[in-house]
Amino acid sequence: MVVAIIMVVTGVSLPNISRTLDNAKLTAAAQQLASMYQAGRIQATQNNNYYVLPIFNNIQGSGICVDLDGDGACSATEPQAQMPSRVRLSNNGIPVQPSAATLGFTTFLTTTENSINYGQQGTFEPGLAWNALGLPCARSSSTSPCSTGLAWVQYLQLPRTGGEVLYAAVIVSPTGNVRIWHYNAGSWF
Repeated sequence: MVVAIIMVVTGVSLPNISRTLDNAKLTAAAQQLASMYQAGRIQATQNNNYYVLPIFNNIQGSGICVDLDGDGACSATEPQAQMPSRVRLSNNGIPVQPSAATLGFTTFLTTTENSINYGQQGTFEPGLAWNALGLPCARSSSTSPCSTGLAWVQYLQLPRTGGEVLYAAVIVSPTGNVRIWHYNAGSWF
């Protein structure tokens, strides 16, 4: 009888524990991404330069780096972070974008897919860029300055068994504030 009760309690609580662990994994990945954005910002201000932070998705998973040499690739000598397993950096399939009222600013959210950035060596690099003042920016050509006034979003997705997907977002405001958002039941918080 006691064994049956333990099995019922375990069967009921196991899905909740699994979801809690997945939420913790997604939050840790969002914190890691936000930390890389801040590292890129600090590097740009310290070196009085601009840097692009390209996103990569490969067989090992998703990741990001601070492209210090501007060649459009993440090399072993550049700061980089690999996302935990099953966490993907993807802006596709997001159920709803955060509203301007939720975010507190009305600037259009730039993503990897709609960004135009050129690195220091003139290579096209889609990704968040920071200028020497620590503001998010974009270079529309290899000879243009890094224009400010944009906001940035990168969504994180963690697929679960049964087809459910957990979502988080790291959003950079036009003033350079980096904030993590979570999605649940149709709203961002």
